[in-house]
Amino acid sequence: MASSLYVGETVSSLKEVPVQPDGLEWGVNDISDPDAGRVQDANCTMMKRRIARKRTLSLSWANPTLAQASAILRMFAPEYLWVRFIDPEEGGFITRNFYTGDKKAPFRCIDLRGPGGETAVLSTLSFNIVER
Repeated sequence: MASSLYVGETVSSLKEVPVQPDGLEWGVNDISDPDAGRVQDANCTMMKRRIARKRTLSLSWANPTLAQASAILRMFAPEYLWVRFIDPEEGGFITRNFYTGDKKAPFRCIDLRGPGGETAVLSTLSFNIVER
């Protein structure tokens, strides 16, 4: 299966994420002008004053091995990174600059032997990336 997620410190260094996420939730946030808010008129009209739109991707992996989790976390370790992903609004792949949010990896000692003999010991690995 072709990858849907590529990451790199530069656009020219994008590499396929070694394990595709089990969950990838796309979102877009409006960034409003600091002067946005309610106008003191008869209707208390809201003035949004959008100045930018930024994408957010919520990523999660179910039962990754320690080796897989380590590889994923190392790819997303830089402060800022470039990500190529499928954007539903654009109708195809786009590349944008992101930063990562806090990362979580709850441990649950489970013993799942894979074809390579690896053992999965994390119940999930998840984090958000936010467009810069």
